[in-house]
Amino acid sequence: MPSNMSDEPITPVQMAINGLKLLIAISPLLALFYIIYTGFEPEEVERKKREQTGDFQLDGHAE
Repeated sequence: MPSNMSDEPITPVQMAINGLKLLIAISPLLALFYIIYTGFEPEEVERKKREQTGDFQLDGHAE
């Protein structure tokens, strides 16, 4: 058993600090999963955007 671990119970403050450390440690993973989860649009929305890609005009450009 490590020398810094004693039979003393963990206080609520220590538990809160350990929870905060864990949250900070996994926050990059949480951000990555959020970006992946919200980064995709429904199939119909993507299809409409693909149909509109060639639908533009160059009004005001004199050549």
